[in-house]
Amino acid sequence: MNDSYKKAGSQRFRRRQIAAALARLGSTALLGGGLVLASVQAHAADVPPELKVKVTQEALRGDKSVEQLAQEYQLEASDIATWKAQAANEKPAETTAATNELDRVVVTARNREEIAQDVPVPISVIGGKQLDRDRVVEIQDLTRKAPGLTATTPNARRTGVSIRGIGKASGNDSMEAAVGVIVDDVFLTHVGMAYQDFTDLDRVEVLRGPQGTLLGKNTTMGAINYVSKAPSFTPQSYLEVETGEARSHDSTPGALKAKGSYSNALIDDKLAYRASFFVDTQDGDFVNINPDGGDTYQAKKRFGGKLQLLYKPTDTFTAKVITDLAESREDSNTKPWIIDPTNYANGHLRTDKYDPLTNTWKKNGDATFTSRISRAYFGNYQPIIGSWSKIDIGQASPLYTNNHGISANLNWDLGPVALTSISAYRNLHFDAKNDSDQTKFDISTGGTLVDHEQYSQEFRLTSTQPGVLDYQAGLYLLHDETESTSRNWYGQDAGAFYASNSVYKSWYTNGNAAKRAALRASLDGVSTTSLTTPQTDSAALFGQINWHLTDKATLTVGLRDTYEDKTSTYDNRAFLNGTELTNAALKAESTGVLANKVKNLTGTLDGEEIKANSLSWLINPSYKVNDDFTVYASAARGVKSGSVQFDSKGNPLNVNPEKALDFELGFKSLLLSRALMLNVNLYQTTVKDYQATTSIVDSTSSTGYSSVLGNIPEIEARGVEVDGAYNVNSNLSFNFGGAYNHAIYTDWKNATCPAEVVATPANPTCDNTGKQVVGAPKWTGIVGFDYQKPLDGTLKLHAFSSSVVRSSQNLEAQLSAYGKQGGYSVTDAGIGLINTAKLKYEVDLVAKNLFDKKYTTSVNAFSNQAPVGYDGIGPRRYVGVVFKTNF
Repeated sequence: MNDSYKKAGSQRFRRRQIAAALARLGSTALLGGGLVLASVQAHAADVPPELKVKVTQEALRGDKSVEQLAQEYQLEASDIATWKAQAANEKPAETTAATNELDRVVVTARNREEIAQDVPVPISVIGGKQLDRDRVVEIQDLTRKAPGLTATTPNARRTGVSIRGIGKASGNDSMEAAVGVIVDDVFLTHVGMAYQDFTDLDRVEVLRGPQGTLLGKNTTMGAINYVSKAPSFTPQSYLEVETGEARSHDSTPGALKAKGSYSNALIDDKLAYRASFFVDTQDGDFVNINPDGGDTYQAKKRFGGKLQLLYKPTDTFTAKVITDLAESREDSNTKPWIIDPTNYANGHLRTDKYDPLTNTWKKNGDATFTSRISRAYFGNYQPIIGSWSKIDIGQASPLYTNNHGISANLNWDLGPVALTSISAYRNLHFDAKNDSDQTKFDISTGGTLVDHEQYSQEFRLTSTQPGVLDYQAGLYLLHDETESTSRNWYGQDAGAFYASNSVYKSWYTNGNAAKRAALRASLDGVSTTSLTTPQTDSAALFGQINWHLTDKATLTVGLRDTYEDKTSTYDNRAFLNGTELTNAALKAESTGVLANKVKNLTGTLDGEEIKANSLSWLINPSYKVNDDFTVYASAARGVKSGSVQFDSKGNPLNVNPEKALDFELGFKSLLLSRALMLNVNLYQTTVKDYQATTSIVDSTSSTGYSSVLGNIPEIEARGVEVDGAYNVNSNLSFNFGGAYNHAIYTDWKNATCPAEVVATPANPTCDNTGKQVVGAPKWTGIVGFDYQKPLDGTLKLHAFSSSVVRSSQNLEAQLSAYGKQGGYSVTDAGIGLINTAKLKYEVDLVAKNLFDKKYTTSVNAFSNQAPVGYDGIGPRRYVGVVFKTNF
């Protein structure tokens, strides 16, 4: 739970205890599912002791002024100043226990404000201080903070997030993720919306296990909940600037970054705002040797901002409106070639061609990327294969991503219940134009254009009175629609590259000038588009009840009924210099290269509509042994909806829903006078009809099977997770976490074979039953520390570090031998000075991937047109200087 253990005041008890404890302060209002104080300031004699201790600790740390704390906790500034002075004058021996005690953190994981240690689900919380300290801005950064969380983020469309090795997306815009991403109470329906820098955050909550009864659709494996810092009625400001050096480029500086925020009242106690921004530019780790492309690749060039308005006209109503924009134009669209194997697993050369009808091999009957680019046409060109620092790209354009939206969160205190309304609109625009061959030649450019919109409306009723039962119930409405266009453009060198060996020999090696010109013209100016238009209308009723059987025992049950109507169309077309081609025109091209490369032109076809109901449920007993020790168990079912899909010919081929059954058993504890937090969770998750590429029976195929996006019969994940933090003393603290995850395919007998295994009529598929799930390391460990030592005057030394260690895993979808990523560790660290004077500032020397570990988070298999590509190479070592201040 890291340093995000923060001030929670008297909220350290369960909700019904909070209400009673704070009743002395005046009226309370339930806002956004959480308990906050009404605008009635309390006097010192009425303040609960727990609140006094927490506010005093925060005042001593100096992160906020006395006036800001008074406004935040609705207390008298003079009282806080007195407590601070008294505490400062106490003897060190009398304050050691208090300063070592871990602070409590408030979360909204269940749509109401609760102490994280009291929430009976496995949850990791990364607080705003640690997010800023370690510059955690992307989902990929989060994977080094929360056990069980992994991700690959080569770009917005191919972003994939998994928990316990399950849930990554496939780069298919009709598919939905199993790990939900929620930003300020808005569920994101396209995982690409999470491809941005998240800044000005109060905290991030990572919940493991099905969360579908409360936290949006399809959260069968868990959810990531981003919570922004709220507007304040007193001035708050923050500014951070950074410059640094990318390891593989000569430019100085190699990075320029900045982020900041400002908040204040527009109308005292009625209307406040908060504005924030970020700029993130950094050279890439791959130097481009091609003068026609960008200077470096895997670079960052992004900016964005957020504006929040908070309106509190009365003690019983609040409204918060948020609008935000994040945009990037980055030379990041590459997957460096790593190896182009010479042989298949059976020893045959890959340039030999297997004929399943005769069960024989034809020498030199096939081609590989290497054999194609080695043809005389390309003049002994040597492609870059196997380099971690250089690339050859001349045909790509910067990858453009725009993500924006607006939401309105309205809250009414109706006495026994609170009503919340969340209305939201979001838009994602993505435009990729990639150099498909990554050579200096004009062969092929490809990429997908995505326009995605979502409209959502949620209504929630939440009980506010303490009692035996407290509950939430609600209605969730959603409409989302996508236009996803896969595009390819072919140039003058495409014909010589894509031609079969026999065609190349006839039309180029042995051809005259006219034949060679025809081969060059065969694909020059040709482009293709493949458009799908998935659309979803969804409505869900949900509810969750906490039944407090005793003061210590609680039974939580939840249910969600979701109805969905899904449609899509498919349209595959081809053009020559802008003029549409027909299937007959493809066949008329003399060399045959065009007809072999461009196939199955369809026009617009309708998919098979899906109309379906699904039920998600939760049974979650917990027992609070004492204030510092809670045990819990849960059983839950989640459903990830099916998808309207098509085969390569445009025929309907829908993917079935994915169903997860999950069991959890764990405890949450505070030990050593609350200086040590230790949370342990055991789990077993079984997923049936797991959505992924697999093989199905196909009578038209020579092997009897075809590889399609479909359903794997069953997978299972079983393991243990540990999450903890330890305050050694007032200067030194540690955070730690770990996971053992035994995630395997329990039934996948008809798996598509990896590229190096040739399917035959006798062995048309591969049996992956019992093998480790793709992208699921068995072991993960996380450890970090934060050390602050007072120096002379107002200065403090500040040192910090955070490391993650992962065991080996296979990252290729069909478990290719070339998809293996060995075990590795990544360490981030920093050291600097803090000035605690009135104008507080900090200067740090920081490093990411300090030991420059080479690793990837995604692997693409080889084909007869491309080598093995690493689609998710992690950032190499980066060193920078950061200046941050509150003013």
